[in-house]
Amino acid sequence: MAENESDAGERAVDALMAAITDEPLPAGAETDGALMAEHRAALADVAVLREQLGIIGAALAEPEGAAERPAPVPAPREHAGRPPGRPGRRSRRPAARAVAFGTLVAAAVAGAVVGMGWLAASGGDGVSADSKASGGKADASSRTAPGYVACARLIVEGTVADVEPVPGADQDRIALAVDRYYKPAAGKDQVTFVMDHDVDPRLHQGDHVLIGIPRDSAVPDIWTTGEKDIAHERAWIRKALPESRNLICE
Repeated sequence: MAENESDAGERAVDALMAAITDEPLPAGAETDGALMAEHRAALADVAVLREQLGIIGAALAEPEGAAERPAPVPAPREHAGRPPGRPGRRSRRPAARAVAFGTLVAAAVAGAVVGMGWLAASGGDGVSADSKASGGKADASSRTAPGYVACARLIVEGTVADVEPVPGADQDRIALAVDRYYKPAAGKDQVTFVMDHDVDPRLHQGDHVLIGIPRDSAVPDIWTTGEKDIAHERAWIRKALPESRNLICE
């Protein structure tokens, strides 16, 4: 059994290396159905990776003053909706773009290397094995929409009723009149939370906003204003709710 797992792992690594380096497979590989299947899958993954890096590179290389175009991403977007994490301010400086692009490339390469080791260790069956081992568990750092919803203690939509500075702190205390509860399904007519002064966008009285607060936190990591962005948030949250109920947050 160990020998079979080892052979499968080596086959997966050979297929992935051939796809990354664009080298031909060894002579006689066409007779190995499993190897050819691994190679086709690796080629598809590498093609997607290259396409996404090209999109990111083009966006970062835009000249100053050019309109920013959001790169397509499969997961919900941060601030306009990607869970989890606080929105950050974008830098328009070319140097910052170069550093960011270099970081993304390094992360992509590191991911490929880690993936190779994972394939070798799992014998090409890592996805299903990991899924079984997880037992339907999610954690607060999950990058999936159902994982985020499962690990959120509060997701609501409403209108900012009041904003008061917190004495002795660079924070505002926000009172939100709730129009819709997503998680939990129902609650009080008004909820209160705090936000730092340096957040973007900073909330004001009368703002229509959708917020998400992780468990064990009093501060939102998602807050979205603007009807178009709120509609986007609302869509992925509603879609994620059924699956999130089957996940256990740890």
